[in-house]
Amino acid sequence: MTDDELMKKIAVGNNRAFQLLFDRHSGKVYGYARRLMGDQQRAEDISQEVWMKIVKMAPQYQPTAHFIAWIFTIVRNTSFNHLRNLKNLREDTSEDLLESDFKMDKSSVEEILVKEDDANKVRQKIEELRYEDLAREMDLSVSAVKSLLFRAKRTLEKSLKDAV
Repeated sequence: MTDDELMKKIAVGNNRAFQLLFDRHSGKVYGYARRLMGDQQRAEDISQEVWMKIVKMAPQYQPTAHFIAWIFTIVRNTSFNHLRNLKNLREDTSEDLLESDFKMDKSSVEEILVKEDDANKVRQKIEELRYEDLAREMDLSVSAVKSLLFRAKRTLEKSLKDAV
């Protein structure tokens, strides 16, 4: 039986067809996942997820390409999603650790305060200027100046939040 024929049978719940397909391709799926993930346990997790996806996708499966290429695409996408999620998890965990365990020294606190003070001075100077004067100096319309100042304030506030 071909892979495409087995997929048709899997689509209607034929467990024997799944077992045949699994026996035929599980080594390739695991091997490719192992190369992409570089780790036995993760490759096993990826393989298991891929086989669950294959069963789930069986009713919609269309034999438009070579079956093994289709499976490898699923392995690749699943692996990349896992790697992306791991990276995001590590970044979130790192940020949590920094926020909860980070002890600021005196120079760090002073640096942040200086940045905030400088930002406040810039904000105050900007607010003292009239839009018309700025527009004339910059050779822009008043509405363009208002828009630029609004974006500048927003960027400044964001950079201050990021610094803290």
